[in-house]
Amino acid sequence: MLFSSYSLPAAAGLESEDALATGETIVVVVDGAGLPKRMRSGCRHSVAWYARSLAEAFRERLEDAGTSMTTALAGAIAQVAAAHADTCDLSAGSPSATVAAWRLAGDDVEHLVLCDASVVLVGRDGGAREITDNRVDAAVHRRAAEMLGEGEHADADVAAARFAALDAMRNVDGGFWCCHTDPEAAEHALTGRTPAGDLAAIVASSDGGTRGFQLLGAHTIDRFGRLASGGRLDEIAAEIRAAEDAATLRFAKRHDDITLALGRF
Repeated sequence: MLFSSYSLPAAAGLESEDALATGETIVVVVDGAGLPKRMRSGCRHSVAWYARSLAEAFRERLEDAGTSMTTALAGAIAQVAAAHADTCDLSAGSPSATVAAWRLAGDDVEHLVLCDASVVLVGRDGGAREITDNRVDAAVHRRAAEMLGEGEHADADVAAARFAALDAMRNVDGGFWCCHTDPEAAEHALTGRTPAGDLAAIVASSDGGTRGFQLLGAHTIDRFGRLASGGRLDEIAAEIRAAEDAATLRFAKRHDDITLALGRF
């Protein structure tokens, strides 16, 4: 397998809130949730710290081939929560994150996705398939609409409702699941196995790396797969940035951190 990665912060001079951790046969991408400080006011640590800590703890646990990816993630969430439980009031809010990971397991490749990070499988026939969990979008939209009620609303009120809905619907039944302080969230991750012989490439990506085909129309998922299979991760990022600059986005970041981690077979 040939491994490569590409990372780009949302803007020059800003610290990326994505994190990447790798082993010989393991890739972990963690996308820290860039929420307002008031929504994580119990913790003095940054989102970037949380993302880096979780990525490394998850990678380390994945090194044990006998540990399932779900169990490894649960342990990593618990480990990071314990690392700052004595210095922070986690009941008053902590950074959170989404995760995408893959691991070689004999003749197969295992994957895990929690929340809206993604794993993209590129087949030998050139077709690409994304594994991601979009429950966050539906849950936030539904709860925000309930909070706002009927009628027209100012953009500021809609944005405030969406942030409140995000907080209210995180890691609850009927909502969405992500890495936070509760290890049980790992049980809601999407997991699977694919024969390595069926794949040309596999990509773990933060949602900044997949918004090109998800949100912006910068490229199709099949073009994403072709570029990835050719190792052209910088071109994927360049197309995303160009589309971001040209787009009019309501309630979405103008630019996002991009992290792409590629394995080619």
